[in-house]
Amino acid sequence: MKKILSLAVALTVALFAQAQTQDLPDGSFENWTSQTAEAGQYWDYTTEVLRTLNSLYELPPDPMPCELTAFRETEAYDGNYAIRLSSKWFGGNAILVPGALATVGPDVASEYFNTGTIDTKQQHSFKPWRLTGYYKYIPVNGDSAVIDIAFYHNNTKLSTCVPFKIRETHTDWTPFEIVTGLENQAMGVTHVSMIFASSAAYDFENLEECAGQENSSLYLDKLEFHYDNTGLVEPLMPVVKTSVYPNPSTDVVRFDFNKDVNANLVIYNIEGAEIATMNVGGNHAEYNVSAMANGTYLYRVIEGKTILSSGKFIVTK
Repeated sequence: MKKILSLAVALTVALFAQAQTQDLPDGSFENWTSQTAEAGQYWDYTTEVLRTLNSLYELPPDPMPCELTAFRETEAYDGNYAIRLSSKWFGGNAILVPGALATVGPDVASEYFNTGTIDTKQQHSFKPWRLTGYYKYIPVNGDSAVIDIAFYHNNTKLSTCVPFKIRETHTDWTPFEIVTGLENQAMGVTHVSMIFASSAAYDFENLEECAGQENSSLYLDKLEFHYDNTGLVEPLMPVVKTSVYPNPSTDVVRFDFNKDVNANLVIYNIEGAEIATMNVGGNHAEYNVSAMANGTYLYRVIEGKTILSSGKFIVTK
């Protein structure tokens, strides 16, 4: 049973990676889409960075029915919505699955639900000093929640943050801060791994080893990276979705934004050194790269001190 369920989860996560993202008006948990399953309609949350396990709800009930573990909440700290992660029994009381929000990548390394799926590293670009956000937590029978984060430069782990564990009931929105330990790192961050779980004793290598209490619920909102050396703030969910093309580019790279912006487009080399800045007004920008050396470059769209969008492009000639 474990192997069958693990395979089902792995296949589901592979589908997550192909999901389309929607507009994000304020960088909070606004990106919810209506989904239809045999068991009924539900709301799911997905972006290019973070995803839930709700698609499991669409799997056939054999070998066991799966439950929703992520829910849209209207009593938000910021914007219209927040997210609630709730631990649920799958198959009656066969396997306890924590509500999870995590980075998910396109590669499923094996047929098991392991760190090649839920804990896959999401591409990032710079060195954030802090992660902040707001949470509420309603535990059942002494349960606890956790936020686990690690940062990488390619395959080298740069920093593993001390797990942020929540053991007490918090019925009001409560701020949290996690220090990344990256401020003195010489190498930049290429990937970050994040897991937010409503029951801290999760085991995504072997779901049968997960422990916790059904209906323990972790609420989250307004998750942001802070770059203290520059004063910049980057919402985990991009405020503006950017399409970059052609990529790779030989002469002119074009940036299309899903809404009008009045911001600066800043271009960096792969080491993070700024090489160009241009003002953007509207939903389109172009930059001539014909004089730039071949390689990978980073960009940010910055309005005031807020990073609306970020990514990378390649120059080849």
